[in-house]
Amino acid sequence: MFSIIICSVNKSYLEALKTNIRSTIGQPYELLSWDNLASPKPISEVYNILGDKARFPYLCFIHEDIVFQTPGWSSNLLTAFEQDPALGMIGVAGSKYKSKTPSGWSTGVPSFDCMNIFHQDKNRHTSHLYSNPNGGLLEPVVNVDGVFICIRREVWQVARFNETLLKGFHLYDIDFSFQVTSQYKAAVIFSIDIIHLTEGGNFGNEWVEDTLRWHEQNAENLPRLTPEILFDPRREMKIRKNWLHRLSTEMITGKNKMGWVKAGGSLSDLSAWPYIALFLLGNPFRKRD
Repeated sequence: MFSIIICSVNKSYLEALKTNIRSTIGQPYELLSWDNLASPKPISEVYNILGDKARFPYLCFIHEDIVFQTPGWSSNLLTAFEQDPALGMIGVAGSKYKSKTPSGWSTGVPSFDCMNIFHQDKNRHTSHLYSNPNGGLLEPVVNVDGVFICIRREVWQVARFNETLLKGFHLYDIDFSFQVTSQYKAAVIFSIDIIHLTEGGNFGNEWVEDTLRWHEQNAENLPRLTPEILFDPRREMKIRKNWLHRLSTEMITGKNKMGWVKAGGSLSDLSAWPYIALFLLGNPFRKRD
């Protein structure tokens, strides 16, 4: 029933995940993995290669540094897909709003962001990131986070990972989500528990450059929001500030910082100036290794 697709850079994680999937998935499956240390390629290209080889009705593109906690988790996916033929993609994290201002998949606005994922840090301390605006088992979104993406096979006929624009390991999930949601619904599921063994993400210069390039190319299609949400310019202002604050802890060059400020239209928003200053000058509570 399920084709599990993994771009691997850590053999230990991959072997542990294979064992975990075998004991938890609860449905027939195949596992397709790519050794991206032996044959390095952008993740979009790897996913397209393996997606073309997939044989089963559902394709799951997942990170290898996760642990499934829910027994028979694939049955929850089947139920969700079977109940709504228009549902084409399911994740465990995503957002109901993708802003025009440059950002990642999340907005920092609790009523928009949906997630059910556990993070485990290097000291094995686990935190639960949970946001379920309406308290249901499934919440409609416009994009999903790349840690877990499951699609119907039919979706693969109309959506591909963008290996032309995205040459690294960033934005592939947002771009793919946009392709899928142009024809299908997407949702975050809350009945599958996953532990993510790598806390946070890399929001440095490479991510900033890819994000600015993607937003520039997709400007005419932004913002994108679920049907029940009405557009309000104040939301863009809020998201702009949230991301200026979020990125103030990252090591980003001055050139890329200025590019981010200009692309987001922050200078015309007087209320954003304190956030711009924090972003440009650096947060005194910057994360350290």
